[in-house]
Amino acid sequence: MRKFVATVLYISLTATPHVTFAQNSTENTDKQLRAEQIADRFVERFQQTLDFGVVWKEFRLSDPSCTHRANGNLGENDYAKLRLKGDIIEKLYIATMNLYYLQAVYELSLTRIDSQSEDVPTPAEIEVIEKRSKFFQNDHTPQNQEEVSELIGTFDQLARLYRKYLPKEAMKSATWRANEKYLRSRSGMAYADVLNGDETLCIPKGNNVYIVDRGVFYFYVVEEGGKMKVAGLGID
Repeated sequence: MRKFVATVLYISLTATPHVTFAQNSTENTDKQLRAEQIADRFVERFQQTLDFGVVWKEFRLSDPSCTHRANGNLGENDYAKLRLKGDIIEKLYIATMNLYYLQAVYELSLTRIDSQSEDVPTPAEIEVIEKRSKFFQNDHTPQNQEEVSELIGTFDQLARLYRKYLPKEAMKSATWRANEKYLRSRSGMAYADVLNGDETLCIPKGNNVYIVDRGVFYFYVVEEGGKMKVAGLGID
């Protein structure tokens, strides 16, 4: 089976190849456990709501603007050219991540990654939209604010359809659990439990970033105001 991928999404991992690892300590171990708990609650809430935007706003940092810009479909040059406001950048980020995760849940609840079975068929309604969309067919990058809004609308429409076609209790199925186990145990995935800051997420050195791998959901968690918050999610 091919690895699931939302074809139009040009999203980079929030992890950088040059990372500085924080030193282990009893305090870090305790905070790592707290980070894992918040990540598990995030996944549970997504399972309940099937809406990334709702869950993101419950768990994110007080200022998530760096994450919104780093994980969207546009680069810094695009942001400068289009002069997008923060609320539009946030909407694009949420629409992007919502589609990514709903498509992932749809595909990974129907076919096992480690099997030789055929790809999961795309629902006909979704295929129609993708075939008509310039963003999917021509790798088109938005050229103005109106096209950014159009892209957000397309992602939102596709997300609603994936939600519509999800099997009942998709994230509790045996296939989903097997795929999650496979993803979490896959080899060759280099990461540290704790990073010393993260430039991409605007977390300065001297601040620990706790990584929690939950398969499809790969978390970067930091402490803010005595509470653990999700700074971002990395996606393959």
